[in-house]
Amino acid sequence: MKLGIIGPLEIVDKIMQIIKREFHQIQPVAYIYKVYTETPMLIQDQQEHLDVILFAGSTPMSYAEKHVKATIPWEFIPRSGSSLLRSLLQITLLKKHNLFRVSSDLYDLNQLSETYEEIGINKDQFKIYAINKTPLDENYIDYVCAFHEHNYLCNQVSCCITALYNVHERLTAKNIPCYRIDATANIIRQTLHKMQLHYLVQISQQNQIVAMYVQIDSHSEYSLLNDNEYQYIINKTNVARQIYLFAQRIKAAVIEIGVREFLLFSTRHLLESVTNNFENIDLLQSVQKNTSSTISIGMGYGQTAQEAKFNANLGMERASSLGGDLAFIVHNTNKIIGPIRRNEDQQQEKSDHKIDKKFLTVSEKSGISVNTVYELYCIVEQQGKTRFTSFELADLAGVTPRTMNRILSKLVMHGFCFDVGKRILKNAGRPSRIFEISIP
Repeated sequence: MKLGIIGPLEIVDKIMQIIKREFHQIQPVAYIYKVYTETPMLIQDQQEHLDVILFAGSTPMSYAEKHVKATIPWEFIPRSGSSLLRSLLQITLLKKHNLFRVSSDLYDLNQLSETYEEIGINKDQFKIYAINKTPLDENYIDYVCAFHEHNYLCNQVSCCITALYNVHERLTAKNIPCYRIDATANIIRQTLHKMQLHYLVQISQQNQIVAMYVQIDSHSEYSLLNDNEYQYIINKTNVARQIYLFAQRIKAAVIEIGVREFLLFSTRHLLESVTNNFENIDLLQSVQKNTSSTISIGMGYGQTAQEAKFNANLGMERASSLGGDLAFIVHNTNKIIGPIRRNEDQQQEKSDHKIDKKFLTVSEKSGISVNTVYELYCIVEQQGKTRFTSFELADLAGVTPRTMNRILSKLVMHGFCFDVGKRILKNAGRPSRIFEISIP
């Protein structure tokens, strides 16, 4: 675990020594500040290089939260009752100051009052002058110093208690009795143990197995894909290619189930990273863009691979029942997220309308029948190329060269075909024009 430690030199050095002696599995990185307002600048570009960040106290962490978004776990060393008790003992036993009148800038005054009561001092016996500003206010350090100084010079208090290193230094330099609340070694150990445990839990969650069930959506009996069995197989192969490309990105194991279903196993961290926490499941987009099909996706979490698979299948079935081209995320039967679409403004259409839409668009613009458009599309897919002479296309489509030339002229006119050159097919005769088919 790579741990960033942010605080004044003295406390950071103390934490580093404890880690060196007792926490060999932690790799510490020190970030020293003179004033806690420097924390945002120190961590601005550092989180991607760390696993966890530990702040010397709640004040620098609160200030950092105001300016920087946490992308990794943040923790601070709390001010415990034992730390307060140690300072109170120093005040009364070593320095002989009056415990019953103090000035404090501690954030949690209830804890200070409880510590007083634990050593036998009732609430009506002591007076604590507390500050009424927060560390997020501008010029907070100057305000705190002036607050403590005023209370002491006016004889309202016998000493000051602070959690801020800068305040302690400035008041001490003016010979104003000031005691700093420092974390004990035991509190530091407890915090480090807590951070280790949270880190291990996080790693365990990231490595949780997630199943992804993908089904190629069914076509209606009127879909063009049903007119050409060979093209149907090619299309299914193209869908499988997109699924395997996506599986490669999430390092998933892929199991093909039946003719139209695929089961992928990956980890939570990889799947959520690639999909940006499921905001962009680009497999839906790539299948729609590169094939003549749509898919239904279910992503399932679980304590076991079997449970994850069950939940993934549940999500896939729900997506399919709504017409497909959707995804659902299933944590359990009581927590299902979805439907997730390719984009927010996409309307819920029937899947076969989506499949045939591009052929209908070409047909309407060019004035060629949709069946002819689809037949040319199938020729391109089956031959594995886009460039043909009109004679080649006529032969493959089973029409006369004159008919094919009329078809190609309409496609050229509307930008679905391009005249890219000429080629001599025989030893004599006029060269044949070469056309490039560009049906989306």
